[in-house]
Amino acid sequence: MGRRRMGKQTTSSLSHRPSRRDTMISAGAAFLMTSFFPCLAHAGKTATQFIEKLGEEAILQLADPDISNRERERRFRVLLEENFDTARISRFVLGHHARNVTPEQMSEITRLYMEVAVLTYAHLFASYAGQGFKVIREVGMPGDRYIMVLTEIQPTDGKAAVKLDWQIRAEGDSYAVVDIQVEGASMAITQREEYTAVLDRSGGDIPDLLAQLRAKVENLRSDRTD
Repeated sequence: MGRRRMGKQTTSSLSHRPSRRDTMISAGAAFLMTSFFPCLAHAGKTATQFIEKLGEEAILQLADPDISNRERERRFRVLLEENFDTARISRFVLGHHARNVTPEQMSEITRLYMEVAVLTYAHLFASYAGQGFKVIREVGMPGDRYIMVLTEIQPTDGKAAVKLDWQIRAEGDSYAVVDIQVEGASMAITQREEYTAVLDRSGGDIPDLLAQLRAKVENLRSDRTD
């Protein structure tokens, strides 16, 4: 992510632009057209079918070249709410600082975390160009709480396929995504490193983190085009 600061100046602050690793992750996600929230979705399917269906829905909803960015953001937000466990992800990225967060603060962090994702990635879906998507295999045993679905994105320009793997939380026959790994780079771990660095340097100041998240959302909104 870039070095533009937001909110009040601190030793370390939440970045405004994606890092090279985040760019890899967002590029892979943009190819498939996916997304996050604290519900388990698509009951009655396997984890592989869940991912295949998510991709189909995202392409249908988000790749329409005739919709505005605001409408694309709205649709993306719905996909986030229905398919990713953002409450769990938001708690994970806070690391050990999560134990000091009140329920009200956690609710706002989750909401802002999701809004940052919407404003950062929704516009990428407009550039979908028919890239191929292939499920390689599902890693896990019946009854496992967590399952990995290994996939590949196949570019249309002849370049090497991009490995895009999905960590799925299973509860019975319902599923929710908790992490995406692009070429081995984990979105959740990358963001945990960033968030905990900010909190470590501020002495675990949760209100400061919230202020930075709010400022990041406002900056992303001001940067977008309609």
